[in-house]
Amino acid sequence: MAIAPLTITSARERVIDFTKPFMSLGISIMIKKPMKKKPGVFSFMNPLSKEIWMCIIFAYVGVSVVLFLVSRFSPHEWRYEDSFIGPSMANDFSLYNSLWFSLGAFMQQGCDICPR
Repeated sequence: MAIAPLTITSARERVIDFTKPFMSLGISIMIKKPMKKKPGVFSFMNPLSKEIWMCIIFAYVGVSVVLFLVSRFSPHEWRYEDSFIGPSMANDFSLYNSLWFSLGAFMQQGCDICPR
């Protein structure tokens, strides 16, 4: 056993058994080293394609609009509200609140208002 800065040649390989082979036969892959570039502002969106992000946005807006429409037609969402003018009907689910509720449900956070 010896340690020395030897060049591994085929003649030495026939006589001495080296731990690191000088020629390896087998499958190898060569790839180009990727160029380093600074990540962009929206690089967090790269794992999903643009089509998937558009589907998520359309589903979010669609669910919010349907929630808004259902709350307008449902008699359980309306409540009486007293004001200086007199009693009136009010609904908590405006379009903004419907968007906020859908976003809270999507992010699994919840919000102050819930549909009845």
